[in-house]
Amino acid sequence: MPHEFFEKQVSSYPKLLKEIELLDVDSGIRTFGDYSGNKGQFVFITRSPHDTYTLMVYERAGDSKAPAPGRRLLVREFVQRSDLARFMKGLVSKPVRAFVY
Repeated sequence: MPHEFFEKQVSSYPKLLKEIELLDVDSGIRTFGDYSGNKGQFVFITRSPHDTYTLMVYERAGDSKAPAPGRRLLVREFVQRSDLARFMKGLVSKPVRAFVY
């Protein structure tokens, strides 16, 4: 039986912030960020059952033709959505390309 997988694309920072507000514990957001001098790193945002947000940055695996996450570079937890938004503003690649899953 085929499995259905829902993924919604987001292409602006205000819409990305709105999607973060709507996150539940079974969903997440994948986007791209410029971290530690490297462009296009993978950025994942999730929400925990304790109402905190976790942001993880992974390097892009260099040995694969398809983009895939490699080594984890950063994990940060945010209690306030506003703190997460402030941190992301300098991290998320422009133009914004994000996917809600």
